[in-house]
Amino acid sequence: MSRFKGILFSFLMLYSSTFGAIFFLTPLIPLVFFQPKVGRQMMDQMIWIWQIYAVFLVEKLCGVKVVITGEPVGCDDSTIILMNHRTRFDWLYIFSYILRHGPLRRFKISMKDILKNVPGPGWAMQCAGYLFLQRKWEADKKIILRCLTYFRKLGYKPQILFFPEGTDLTANTKIRSNRFAEKNNLEPYEYVLHPRTAGFSFLVEKMREVISLDSILDVTIGYPENFPQNEKDILAGKFPEQVHFHVQSHSEAELPQDKEGVESWCQKCWMKKEKRLREFYTGPRVFKDKPIQTRIRDEQEVQHLFKFTCLFWTVFEICVVVFMIYAPVLRWYSLFSIITYVLISKYGGIDVLLDSEASDLCK
Repeated sequence: MSRFKGILFSFLMLYSSTFGAIFFLTPLIPLVFFQPKVGRQMMDQMIWIWQIYAVFLVEKLCGVKVVITGEPVGCDDSTIILMNHRTRFDWLYIFSYILRHGPLRRFKISMKDILKNVPGPGWAMQCAGYLFLQRKWEADKKIILRCLTYFRKLGYKPQILFFPEGTDLTANTKIRSNRFAEKNNLEPYEYVLHPRTAGFSFLVEKMREVISLDSILDVTIGYPENFPQNEKDILAGKFPEQVHFHVQSHSEAELPQDKEGVESWCQKCWMKKEKRLREFYTGPRVFKDKPIQTRIRDEQEVQHLFKFTCLFWTVFEICVVVFMIYAPVLRWYSLFSIITYVLISKYGGIDVLLDSEASDLCK
């Protein structure tokens, strides 16, 4: 049964994101270029509906319970969300938090550049305006600045999920992290990796300069039981029974103004994460703070959104099958969309074209 859930979950996520990109996002690409604000709002709306569907599949199909403690940031804030990177799928589970406590339409993720070329989901992520980083510092500085300039053009206040560790925690990455700690006279960590503070300090600096930075949300994710480390685990149905988030908000004024101070602040933040996670995993496997009581959306509204998105995407998925069989014009349209995404991806992706245009206009 677990394997069946894993295969079904993977299929529905891939199927909905691929054909959602083809039929809902492709027609909006010209609008995003010629009417950027309107096009961005419409794309964000469609991506929002899919993100709620993803939360529905995680919580209802896979049976994952999300526990959130601490203090959230304001919904209207321009925010950097810092989170430890325990598995490749941490970004998926945090949708549950953002749905209830944040602006899911303005939620953006920083991720590896290679993911934008994944057929289907990668095309949707390009349209979503995510930050695709190459792990090459000189290139990543330009990417961050280009993306923030695009948000400034739109008068946009994003909440950006940023992983300072740069990769998920595995046996190999922990060895590399501890070698780095030994070389720099730092304490070796067991539950987190040492953060790459230069990227975080640059993002803070440029958000302050280019758009605005209202707050930082420090998020610690913990898994009391089993969890999927990679795609193979997902297909096997190895979903966690619970995912725990501890969130702590910090105003922009709490951060130092200089680069070295911001980097030191991030390092101290990770020292606290290590301590918090040590207490979590060696204790009762819960965070000590009380669950958050105030929500942007109460649970009844969340359940209504689940019903709507389940119906919406189920009808859409059935219609795709029917129309692809009986409407040749849609088969040609799908082929045209796929070719369009492949060709645009060869030139960096839709996100690069949009960001580059914004950079030119904002100079």
